Amino acid sequence: MIKDKEALIRLLNLEKIVANLTKFIEIKLEIYELKLKEQLANIISSIAVLMIILSFGFLVLFFASMALGFYLNSTLNSSFLGFLIIGGLNLLICILLVMMRDKIITNPLFQTFFSETLIKESDEQDSDRENED
Repeated sequence: MIKDKEALIRLLNLEKIVANLTKFIEIKLEIYELKLKEQLANIISSIAVLMIILSFGFLVLFFASMALGFYLNSTLNSSFLGFLIIGGLNLLICILLVMMRDKIITNPLFQTFFSETLIKESDEQDSDRENED
């Protein structure tokens, strides 16, 4: 009986099958790890670019607000009224952004970051299925 099992194992090359299966699983795990690293790098680079753009946007907003404040001060013959008007306008814009943050900020950012990832994953799954067939 034992000789029959050994002969059957040798016949089926069970050891090679197990070795190939473990190697296949290791390779699949490496592939998923590389895909995860790629997605993480894409997200980090997108965040870095967004931070740079926002920084320059805040600088532009700051200097434009200062210029408009000085202009309104000279137009209104006041030393502070122009800055008060611009500060109120900026506060109003900030309140509107907070109230509508889901519609204006959160949803577009979510779609921008994750739609590319989801589309890429579905394309890869489709190509994997085609390769299997």
